Amino acid sequence: MPTTHHIVPEALRESWAVWLGHRPWDLFLTLTSERKTHPEALQKRFRYCSHRIADRLWGRHWERRGRGVEFVVGIERHRSGWPHSHGLLRLPGVDMADPAQFNLGEWQKFITETGGWCWLEVPKCQGDVVTYCTKYVLKDGDLTLSDNLNPYEHDQQMALFKPQRDRAGAQRLRPPKANT
Repeated sequence: MPTTHHIVPEALRESWAVWLGHRPWDLFLTLTSERKTHPEALQKRFRYCSHRIADRLWGRHWERRGRGVEFVVGIERHRSGWPHSHGLLRLPGVDMADPAQFNLGEWQKFITETGGWCWLEVPKCQGDVVTYCTKYVLKDGDLTLSDNLNPYEHDQQMALFKPQRDRAGAQRLRPPKANT
């Protein structure tokens, strides 16, 4: 699962929090290491675990079908040298209320056993997501986003760009006017 790494300037963190907070996320993630480690090692561990989740949910070769875990993960560095990460995950098409589809305890245990501590939690409301982004994910401004991260589902994206006619009668794709 390819990823994109961003360093978010402090002046833009609030905007990122608002943008990320509008996405319907399925899980909060906190991930630590059992010993002092490099932040990149923590990211590799996260990617390994997200691949295992995707394999279980969508089968092998899920990348070919355009699925996968959508995520944004921020690294928080401590003076002690023990970095940990906070993330938001989305599992498209998965009913989080059905333990047969996604068992929170099972995955929390699996991820913890890969070399540190893990906490997974389902957000109670969208306001919690914005707060979590602002307080944890964007804290140090060091973000990794999955390449499949998309602010809308496909049908919602297409609805945003409805064909419209301009004054000359040519058909154009235009985003709708914002509701005020």
